[in-house]
Amino acid sequence: MLFFAGLWWPRELMPAVLRDVSDVIPLGAAVQAIQDSMRGPFPPAAPLLVLTGWAVLFSILAMRFFRWE
Repeated sequence: MLFFAGLWWPRELMPAVLRDVSDVIPLGAAVQAIQDSMRGPFPPAAPLLVLTGWAVLFSILAMRFFRWE
């Protein structure tokens, strides 16, 4: 995930396929949202929706598999 977030290779220099994959994983979307918010007033909705989707997915999985007994 760190590779797709741009730790070793900046996102701007990645080929389109890698950038598309980076846009749909949590860390890549977070980096994109943070960089966009530094450049402008507020990040676009796409990375925030990706992060929300991952949070909902993992919340459902956590409720299903991690129960206190």
